[in-house]
Amino acid sequence: MIEGLIWVFTAKCNLACRHCYVRTRFARIPELKLGEKLRVIEEAGELGVEYIGFSGGEPLMHAHFPAMIRQCREVGVAVSVVTNGTVITENIARLLARHEAWVTVSVDGGGRKAHEALRGRGTWDRVMRGIALLREAGVEYSTIMAVSSINYAEAGKYVELASKLGAEVACLIPVMNVGAASSARLAVGWREYAEAVRLAVEKAEELGLRISLWCTPFAPALTRSPYVSYWSCRQAAVMDLDPGGRVLLCDVLDFVLTSVKGRSLRDAILDYEAHPLVQEVTNPSPLPQPCRSCPFSESCRGGCFARAFIERGALNGPDPLCPLAARGF
Repeated sequence: MIEGLIWVFTAKCNLACRHCYVRTRFARIPELKLGEKLRVIEEAGELGVEYIGFSGGEPLMHAHFPAMIRQCREVGVAVSVVTNGTVITENIARLLARHEAWVTVSVDGGGRKAHEALRGRGTWDRVMRGIALLREAGVEYSTIMAVSSINYAEAGKYVELASKLGAEVACLIPVMNVGAASSARLAVGWREYAEAVRLAVEKAEELGLRISLWCTPFAPALTRSPYVSYWSCRQAAVMDLDPGGRVLLCDVLDFVLTSVKGRSLRDAILDYEAHPLVQEVTNPSPLPQPCRSCPFSESCRGGCFARAFIERGALNGPDPLCPLAARGF
C-alpha cells in the first residue's frame, strides 16, 4: 500500500524560476476544489498513508493550504512542504509549527548571485528572512539546492550556508531537462553532478551536517559517506498527484495513470499499483547493461526512470547521470 503522496497541488507561484518544471505544464489544469482536496486527505488518513508532501508552485501562498494542513493533522497524516521561502510570514511560520510540518526551503547556491540568477532579483533577502522566521517559530526545516549548470560548483558553499542557517539537512536535487529548464540549458551532466556531490560531501563531513541526495538512486556510485542519505523512486511506496488530482507516474513526466477526481483515493491507489507502467519501472526486467552487472543494481534498479525517459526516451535506464553507466564500468 502507498505510504506517501507527493502532491503538486497548485501551479500558482509568485516567482518565475528559470528551472521550474511545473508552471509550463500545469498552469492550465483546473485545480481540485477545496472540498475535494480535504476528501483526499481524509481518505489518506483512513488508508494509513503516513505523509503528504505538498509542493507547487508555491503552496504557502495558496488560500487552501491552512485548511489542508489542519486536515492532515486531524487525520494523523504527517506533512512536508517544499517552498521557495519568499512568502513566509510570522503567521505562516506559526501555522507550520503548530501542525508540526517539515519544511524544505529552496536555496540555490552558496550566496545571492547564484540563487538570484535562477530565481530572480530580490529573492535572496526574502528567503533569508523566511528562514529566520521558521527558526524563531521552532519549525524543523531543511534546505534544498537545485543543482544546475550555473551553480554546481557552489555545492560545498551551499552546504556550509545550510549549516550556518541551522538546517537539519542540506538536500540537493539535479535539475532535469523539463519545463522551463529545457530551453534554458540548465541541466548538469554526470561530471558536473559528481563534482557537486563531491564538494557537498566534503563540506558535510567537515561540518557534521547530514545531506540528502534527491533523485539520485545511484548515490553509492558517488559516495559511501555516512552523512549521505538517498532513495530510489523505483522502490518508494509513493504516488504523485497534480493540481487537478491526476495521478502521474512521476511529477516531471506527463504519463497520467488515473485520477482521484470523482473517485476514491483507495480506487486510485489500486489502479496505480496495478498499472503496467508502474510495474515496468518498479520491477524492470531485464535491466539494460551496464546496470545489470552493477554491484548497486538491487537498490538502484537502473536509476531515475524519469531522467532516462527525458534524455533517452526509455524508462528503464541507464540513468544518464550515473557515472558508472556513463563510463560503462
